[in-house]
Order: sequence, then C-alpha cells, then structure tokens
Amino acid sequence: MSEKLKRKNSSFSSIIERGLDAVVRQTNSILTVGTFDGVHLGHRKIIEDLVQRSKDVSGVTILVTFDPHPREILLQQSLPRLTTIEERAAILSSLGLDRMVVLPFTEQFSKLSAKSFVTELLVGSIGFRTIVVGHDHRFGKNRTGNVDLLIALGKQYNFDVGVISPHIVGGSAVSSRRVRSLLQEKGDVALAAQLLGRSYSLTGRVIRGASRGKKLGYPTANLRLLDPSKVIPSYGVYAVNVQLQGILKGGMMNIGVRPAIKDSEGVHLEVHLFDFDKTIYGQELTVYFLERIRGERDFDSMEKLSDAMRKDEIDCRQILRASSLK
Repeated sequence: MSEKLKRKNSSFSSIIERGLDAVVRQTNSILTVGTFDGVHLGHRKIIEDLVQRSKDVSGVTILVTFDPHPREILLQQSLPRLTTIEERAAILSSLGLDRMVVLPFTEQFSKLSAKSFVTELLVGSIGFRTIVVGHDHRFGKNRTGNVDLLIALGKQYNFDVGVISPHIVGGSAVSSRRVRSLLQEKGDVALAAQLLGRSYSLTGRVIRGASRGKKLGYPTANLRLLDPSKVIPSYGVYAVNVQLQGILKGGMMNIGVRPAIKDSEGVHLEVHLFDFDKTIYGQELTVYFLERIRGERDFDSMEKLSDAMRKDEIDCRQILRASSLK
C-alpha cells in the first residue's frame, strides 16, 4: 500500500507529533514553520509549494508549529483561535502534509536565539533539506530571525530556502489576524470563507435550554463549544449548514445575549435546523457559517421577535438554495 493510501485510511491525528521526544529526525524533508491558525489561502500556498517540492525529491513534508500561540506567552493575553490543533491537522493532512510537529511554546522557548532555533532545533533535532517560508517570516528571540538569516544559514548548513509571496485578496494580504477581525468585528463570515478557502466552523455539544425557541415555533439546539477558545463571530443571525450524525442540514443560527428575553444571561449559541424535529441533546454538531443575515436586535414583544424569525428563515433558506447551486 502506498504512503498516500495509508494516510487516507488512517486518522488525521496520526500526522501530529507532540514535542521533540516524539520526533524522528529525517533529513530528506521539506519543512515550514508557523502557527498556521486557520490554514487560510496564504498558508495553503506554502503547503502547496511544500508538497510539490517533496514530489520532486521523493521527500516528506513537515510543518513545525506551536501550542499555545506565541502571542499568548509573549503578550500574556488570550488569543481566540480559528482552528484547534486537531482541526489544523485534519485540513493540512487533506492538503498532503505528512508530519505536523507541535512544540510547546513556553517563556523559556521564547528566549531561544534565531540562529539556535534553526541550527539546534530545526537542523539538529528535526532535519530537513529545504525550508519554505512566507516573505515576512520572523522567528527566534524578539523575532530577530528573517529570510536573510535563513539564506545565510542555509549556505553554512547545506539547506535550501524557498520564499513565498503573500496571497492577496481584495487588495490586502490574507492573514489569520484579518480573518479573526472579519469574524469578531463584522461577522463577515462570507468574506472570511473566501480567505480561508472554506466556511468557518464551530463544533459543540447540544445542551438543554429553556425551550423558548420551541414556543416561538423555532426549536433550537443550544451549543456548548468543545473548545471555548475558538473565535465566535459577532452577535447576529446567520445562515448555516450543520453537520449532524453524518448528515448536512441547513438552518439558521443566532449568536448573542438575547436582549428580547429579559432573564437571559451570558452569550448564547443557538441553531435551528430546517425541516428537522428529532431530539439531539448530548450530541455533537458542527456549524458551517455561510452568511450573516442581520445583527442582534431587541424587540418590544415576543410576537415581534417571532415575526423577525420568520423573515430570517426566508432569507436563510434563500441563501442555502443559492449555495447549493454553486
């Protein structure tokens, strides 16, 4: 059986190697480094280059990444994630990546000099013949390492350096920060999907709510995210597809504090599945965002809220029909 077939028949998690103790040094590798949160079009451009280079030399593709995100350690602030490590592995494996080395990013690790990071960790512990990075890639203590240093070290330690130009959409470079901003500040899940190359998604478990949606004619599945650190799009109503029990169903999702319900507390994630009436408490589902219908609004009465939900359903069904024709 070929290596490609072996990978297809195994779990995507098999490509993950956590910590240097799990790494087997392999010199015939094409390697890249970065957090790759979201695995957006810019990241995909790098992976495509890795895969092509590996085919040319019958090599292995490796991503060296970090958990937690370096900003969380360096700036001591939480950073909502576009993808979990497992989600990243699934996407990257589908793109042809062979190995994903996940290194714990600690304060001590952050003090490693740029040269030591390359010579001791990448060359000495992991091994590679070519490294491929974005044009503005920075690494090492205080982010002092750059492409020029990689090229200089490559001449000394006998490895090649590939440099990838930024991927431009709408006049600006695609970046994880740009995608986070679109989701958190504008709820622009449609443009975010263009930058990611796929719909943004959240996975959660269905928990019991107060059943108010059912009384309004729109029963909802209340979600508790499996990973609370994931980016939650801004408050509002969204047209969505929902993966449940291996089936994809259309629906609409509300994210917000539910101002029309005066005794509601906290942020709620509620999804109504169209043409579906089964009880699914305790089950996992994944929501794929297609388009934001409107922002969150307050209503004077439950009747006006119900009227708005009927209008939301019409809009969402129209978007879902258009989406199915693409």
